[in-house]
Amino acid sequence: MKIGKTGLWLASFMFAAALSACNSGGTTDPPTGNGGTSTSEPGTAQKAVTLKIMFPGDPPANWDEVKTEMEQRMADSLNVKLNAVFIPWSDVRQKRQVSLSSAEDYDLIWDNNPVQNIAAGLYEPLDELIDQYGPDIKAVRSAELMDANKVNGKLYAVPLEVNFIRPWTFVIRKDIREKLGVGPITSYDELIGFMYKVKEKEPGLTPYIPNGTEHTGLKLAGMLDPSANLASVINYPGLYTKGNDGKVYNVFDDMDPLILSTFEQNHKLYKDGVLAKDALTLRNSEFAKGKAAVSTFNDFGVNLSTRTTLEKSVPGAAAEAFTLYSPDMKLNSTYKAGNFIAVPVVSKNKERAVQFLNWLNQKDNYDLLAYGIKGKNWEEAGDGLYKPIQANPYAGIPFAWGWNPKLDRIDATFPEDVIALNKWQRDPSYFTPDILAGFTFDPSPVANEVAQLNNAGSELYDPIVLGVTEPNEGLAKFKKAAYDDVKKVQAEVQKQLDAYLAGKKQ
Repeated sequence: MKIGKTGLWLASFMFAAALSACNSGGTTDPPTGNGGTSTSEPGTAQKAVTLKIMFPGDPPANWDEVKTEMEQRMADSLNVKLNAVFIPWSDVRQKRQVSLSSAEDYDLIWDNNPVQNIAAGLYEPLDELIDQYGPDIKAVRSAELMDANKVNGKLYAVPLEVNFIRPWTFVIRKDIREKLGVGPITSYDELIGFMYKVKEKEPGLTPYIPNGTEHTGLKLAGMLDPSANLASVINYPGLYTKGNDGKVYNVFDDMDPLILSTFEQNHKLYKDGVLAKDALTLRNSEFAKGKAAVSTFNDFGVNLSTRTTLEKSVPGAAAEAFTLYSPDMKLNSTYKAGNFIAVPVVSKNKERAVQFLNWLNQKDNYDLLAYGIKGKNWEEAGDGLYKPIQANPYAGIPFAWGWNPKLDRIDATFPEDVIALNKWQRDPSYFTPDILAGFTFDPSPVANEVAQLNNAGSELYDPIVLGVTEPNEGLAKFKKAAYDDVKKVQAEVQKQLDAYLAGKKQ
């Protein structure tokens, strides 16, 4: 499907579980050292270049030490210095757009949804650069992952993904659970019961602060009944797919009972003071500050950053994870990545930027950027595993510039069931290509309706998803404000999807 240069690209279809995965089943073995065909041999360093890179969030602890080690390793070959600019999560989207539109001198930019910037001509096509300078970029990613994240047949951003699905987990204050005499959580109903007990016995602690609407809507509904195969149409509030049937539905004319019951339960939690009153603005970072008994995260298990921050914030605190996923599930994948690294067209160092990304996708270098200095921050723990050194752990951010399925390791300190889940989600044999794999919607024919729908969604639909608004009342207001826009966008999505599916059959 060709997209006009003036078309406004928005997000593509994904599952409610944001099935944005990668195929880890390629045949090329990853490199094992710092070699790589795109770098110069030691003693033949290139002219010094400083690459300016935009990252989300805060710099990891010990970042300066790790950055210094990276630069020292490159001194005799790539000769690259790093100017890493970390932007708070709350500001990164706006700052990214301002920087791109003003032609600020970035060489690499993290982007979780690059299609809009691709349509605006702000990112450099990378196919030829990767062919020449990035053999390791391709070697550690399958053809399915690379192809599914192209636009009009071209790759504009390197997909950063390790899984066939975008996992998510409830993270629980283990110390509070044990203090209240509650056994390990094994079901969603038990989790709800624990939240209510926290409300009763721990008045200074918010029982539940979810990570915004991310896990409280169709993701939750879909996990409560995976066979329903519910999927949201990201950035188009009120539209969804189900049953992998290639049809687009809306919550006004075809409300699925499972979705409505999830909204109703969220509203009950909100009314009862279990779900945070400020749920529309709070995020899962509150959990690490010791402010919540339960939150949600895009991980299996409790990630290292959350563990270490919580333990520093609340001495004696401990966290554990409960997930609705299990390794016996048979799920589909769209092969869409959830993170990307792109080269802005204004960069004066495009070749060196791709050479650097190639360097990051070599085994020893990936270990450094992801886990820190070996022997000081982490140690080997078996095939595909690593063990953080507790006295000096390094919680890197590989998702923002190097994530790939062949080199990424699993934290060996996770419980066995969490390690099993992480291995499961990276194994292509457990997943089937979704009917929507490879489909990307061009919203330009309904650009005005999309803009109006997104505005109405933020104001009226998000409060329904988070339980702040009574579902039936909220849906009535949302319908009054957005029904015509929903129907027009739905019709256009269906038209393009039908054409895409028809083309696949030819």
